Amino acid sequence: MIRAIKIILHLFYWVVFCLFSGLVGYQLSGGFEEIVREWVSYLFNLGWAVLAFYAFYFCFYRLIEKQRYLSYILVSVLFTVGLSVVLILMYSWVSPNHPAITLDVILPPTAGTLIICQTGSLLRGFVRWFEDLQHKQELKQMLLRNELDMLNAQLNPHFLFNTLNNIDALIRSNPEKASESLITLSEIMRYMLYDAKKPLVRLGDEVAHYQNIIRLQTMRLKDPSKVTFRVEMEDPSVEVAPLLLLPFIENVFRHASFEAPDAVVDIHVQSSSNHLVCRCTNAIKKASPPRSEEGIGLTNLKRRLELLYPDTHKLIISNDGSHYSVQLIIDLA
Repeated sequence: MIRAIKIILHLFYWVVFCLFSGLVGYQLSGGFEEIVREWVSYLFNLGWAVLAFYAFYFCFYRLIEKQRYLSYILVSVLFTVGLSVVLILMYSWVSPNHPAITLDVILPPTAGTLIICQTGSLLRGFVRWFEDLQHKQELKQMLLRNELDMLNAQLNPHFLFNTLNNIDALIRSNPEKASESLITLSEIMRYMLYDAKKPLVRLGDEVAHYQNIIRLQTMRLKDPSKVTFRVEMEDPSVEVAPLLLLPFIENVFRHASFEAPDAVVDIHVQSSSNHLVCRCTNAIKKASPPRSEEGIGLTNLKRRLELLYPDTHKLIISNDGSHYSVQLIIDLA
């Protein structure tokens, strides 16, 4: 949609520009026949305008984005004067009827070039504003969808069914562990209901939430040591978007094979003040069908990462037939 709007804006601008130039040329010349005879001149001027317009549209507008306004003004003046002088000299060489180059000859096209340059920046600014507006709207809609996804996760019947069954089995055999598991489940529900609705949460709280989920997931395993969860946090107060790593943890327990004698699930979270790295690896069930790398969970996560961390994240997924591995790197700076 944005691309179509960009094309329409550019076409509209150049149609108006050509019509206006043609009208001015018609008024100043000897009529339409004079314009036809001087078609090379009009084509040269059109190329001149295109060069000036897109130089600022693609290149020099970045100075405004970086808030280097003084540099932008200086570049505007120098580029406009330099381009005008060079092109006037070029045109004088190919046009025998060109008048002598004087200040009166240079000033009008220089002023026109400056206006065209600023028009390029103006259109670029409008496109940026429209993109930011659409991005914010899309982000708002994505956050609403994520909230619905989190509500579904809160009431995930499969997770609750398994957890409550495990706790029920522990009530008679190990009441103390059953009570501890109920408290853990309560902490998970509290986090999902309250903390996870915030746009940003403390990494320490987020990791504690994952630890609680893993603790309940390993209750059904004969050997919980098959699951390792390693955490290296430089600063637990660093803020991140909530539940980013949850699809990884859910997937490793859903698809992992626990038949191997060694540890089959490895989850490693590293963080510094500038980066967050999460690696999840699990052995694949031999009898299971090939695992799709583009499930609903990962597809939604990729889109969410694009909106929350555009150009500051890297997601690597690998499958060698025996092990499935996911690595997420986020630049938090």
